[in-house]
Amino acid sequence: MAAIAMLFWRRKYAPLATEDVEGGLKSPVKLSNWLMLRRVRTVVVATVLLLLFGVLLLQYPDLDERVREYAHNATASAPAVCNCTATGSNGNLAGNDGDTASPESSIQWSDFAYVQYVTNPSYLCNSLMIFEALRRHNTKADLLMMYPQQWQVPAKFNEGAESETKFLVKARDEFKVQMAPIQVKTFQNERDPTWQDSYTKLLAFNQTQYKRVISIDSDGTVLDHMDELFLLPSAPVAMPRAYWMPEKFFLSSQLIVIEPSEAEWKRVGYAIDHHEGHDYDMDILNKLYEKSSTVIPHRRYDMLSGEFHNAKHENYLGSPEEKWDPKGALEEAKFVHFSDWPMPKPWLEPLPGMVEKNQPACRKISTETNELDCTDREVWVGIRKDFTERRRRICGREYDAKARPPKKRALEDEVAERPWYEPVFD
Repeated sequence: MAAIAMLFWRRKYAPLATEDVEGGLKSPVKLSNWLMLRRVRTVVVATVLLLLFGVLLLQYPDLDERVREYAHNATASAPAVCNCTATGSNGNLAGNDGDTASPESSIQWSDFAYVQYVTNPSYLCNSLMIFEALRRHNTKADLLMMYPQQWQVPAKFNEGAESETKFLVKARDEFKVQMAPIQVKTFQNERDPTWQDSYTKLLAFNQTQYKRVISIDSDGTVLDHMDELFLLPSAPVAMPRAYWMPEKFFLSSQLIVIEPSEAEWKRVGYAIDHHEGHDYDMDILNKLYEKSSTVIPHRRYDMLSGEFHNAKHENYLGSPEEKWDPKGALEEAKFVHFSDWPMPKPWLEPLPGMVEKNQPACRKISTETNELDCTDREVWVGIRKDFTERRRRICGREYDAKARPPKKRALEDEVAERPWYEPVFD
């Protein structure tokens, strides 16, 4: 037993043979055996992954941003889709007025902007009023002003500077407007130069720093933000119908939702350079997008102030059966465009008696009594009064100039001098 135990002990604790031990054999090292070691496998896998990641970084420099975006999208809410009927209690998108959380919270609002173009001090003040209203109504989008590149925008406000300089600085500093100097687009119109700079509006198609912009004519009044329009289904252009022209389908350029791109700007720029006769911006846009534009509801987004002059409202309401409610219509509207020919625009001081002569008529409530309903007149006067008061507060003056006396010509000749789509109300 002792011999057996001794033999077992020697085998159990016998040293491994090495080349330093006499008679020892060197064990051959095989790659397969070496790779079976856990530490070696870990190092090899990590090295391969690092090399692969390095190659991907060389091929895709923005790979880290893509990975973060993918991780965010994997946990974010469903993308927001515009449903213009799914609004909150104040007529805005659900979530804008204290409603519960919605997909709106994931929207990158800096991708969107309301854009104004200005070519003279009068319209510069109008644009300031548009921007002030949008800020007051808590828009989440950027504000962008396209202004003549020869105008100076100093770093600091100077009380002694010219009015356009002070207004530009006010737009930038007070309303946080993004400034974009541009070359004004002009076409010659000897009959009526009022709209000869209107092609400048179409430069909005070239503002490719944004995914979508909303161009609003500055000769109007904003009653609420229109942020929901940024979320419309994708389309190069979305415009309301010119409802005051029922005899044909025609789009209104008083409010345009645009997806800026090099391709669309190339089309629009070519149309500007090769316009026909006395084409205005609205004519160009209809020729390009009449059959492809998304149509925005005009009742909320493009009301004319002259609508309160009309005796019939089926073109605006869309139905002869719906009852006209002037106050309700104004409460529903988010943008009202001033169009009251022959009344001047509200930044021109009317001549004595002009308002009384051209204000909306009171309607008889009943043929059996002399009682009158003057709600249309009250609403119309209120819109213009509000504009005048805000202009004094924002720009320091109510009017820029006095209105010119009407020309002593026949009605047909006077209308012929204006764009054919300018409405004349009853």
